[in-house]
Amino acid sequence: MARSAPVPGGSTKTHKPRPTLRQIFSTSRQIFYACFFILWFCIDVAELGLVSEQIHKYGGRESVNWPTGKYGHAIGLLLFSTIIGLLFGIFHWFVGLTMYLPIFLAMGVWFGTGAGILEETPFGHGLQCKHKNDPSRFPEAFRPYLSECSRITAMEGLAWAMFALSVIGFFFAFFDKFSLTAKRSIVYESLAEEGHAEIPEKH
Repeated sequence: MARSAPVPGGSTKTHKPRPTLRQIFSTSRQIFYACFFILWFCIDVAELGLVSEQIHKYGGRESVNWPTGKYGHAIGLLLFSTIIGLLFGIFHWFVGLTMYLPIFLAMGVWFGTGAGILEETPFGHGLQCKHKNDPSRFPEAFRPYLSECSRITAMEGLAWAMFALSVIGFFFAFFDKFSLTAKRSIVYESLAEEGHAEIPEKH
């Protein structure tokens, strides 16, 4: 007996059950990535707020508004880095694990460069802030910015923190991607966790 032709649109679609929160964060690997990017997001937003406040206050297009041109470029670099870092922190689960490596590498270079330039300023170590009532201790170019000493020190500290997170993320993603026990492309994939989970066989 011949089978009737299937009616267009009449076939039933199989819906995959949505993963629960417990399934998504059921392994130590997934918990690490979740905590890592929550910390990444919080520090990046704090840095973005401080940098944006400085640019809004002094202006970002005119180099004469900054103590030195190098300092102004560092503020611009940190603004760019924090915006990219924010987008990466929000949409990191859409990015393959292989792309984490160049992203973390670039972030480390950008944040490290910005933090290094701020550290070269008279406000870099923060210990000088207690002397801001004595302008003679500071170069003339930085004297109009003595009130910003604590904010500049905070920006530098947060930039170094983002640099450290970028380095940690780079090496963790590298060993996670090229592990001999399991090679995974999805961050929150629970299969083959540390080589102990059983991968279903294909029939």
